[in-house]
Amino acid sequence: MGETRIYYFSGSGNSLHAAMEIAERIKPAKIISMRNDPAAVSAAKADTIGFIFPVYHWSLPEYARKFIERLEINKNAYIFAVASCGGLPVNALNDFSQMLEKKGARVSYSGVHNNVASYVAMYEPFPEPEKQLPKAAAELEEIAGDIARRTVNEPVRKSVGKEIMRCIQTPFVKALPKKDRGFTVSEDCVSCGICTGVCPAGNITRKDGKPVFLHHCTQCMSCIVFCPRQAINYKNKTQNRTKYHHPAVTAAMMAENEMDFN
Repeated sequence: MGETRIYYFSGSGNSLHAAMEIAERIKPAKIISMRNDPAAVSAAKADTIGFIFPVYHWSLPEYARKFIERLEINKNAYIFAVASCGGLPVNALNDFSQMLEKKGARVSYSGVHNNVASYVAMYEPFPEPEKQLPKAAAELEEIAGDIARRTVNEPVRKSVGKEIMRCIQTPFVKALPKKDRGFTVSEDCVSCGICTGVCPAGNITRKDGKPVFLHHCTQCMSCIVFCPRQAINYKNKTQNRTKYHHPAVTAAMMAENEMDFN
């Protein structure tokens, strides 16, 4: 067996947890954050390549899309994708498949990991984490088993309904980068720097110890849900909502750029 590389984008930790569980099942494997420069983490020599990402606004996160477009891959590899979502993947897996086709490659396996939806700027986490996480773990075990067996399934195809949703989605996605102007930082901030480390898009730096947002936000809400002081909020929408992140994922894990499983 050759090299296995799994690339992930994660805001709540759901996709990172999935990447770790799959890597543990098919080790040796390396999991790599899409926060990295694609040129520095090429998959040109890998014979198994995975991509794990959440569904944002009915597709892949835009940051993940740009990373994948620039990543060099082995076109003949076994390539799998897992979309993590609280509802339906809508265009996410179809869009990913089309991106690979433009590279001259093909998706071998695609799976949907039904998890906890946690866009805290709009709603409370759902389904209820205590009930959904055991179901998600069982489903992930099945997906990991499929990948370990190098299962091949049919790629997801586009539909008229999905294309209508794309028309709604596009203007919203274009407006995302500067929506970080809605973030607020209270006096409870202790300048710990966790928000800088967990942001999967590298959108946060610090000035005088306090977070500064750089206007290429994906609205993942990682900075809010991992803040130990609940000092970061979005407008007046998140102060009283539950701040969910995957319970098995720590801020330190989120800050890692690569992890090896041997």
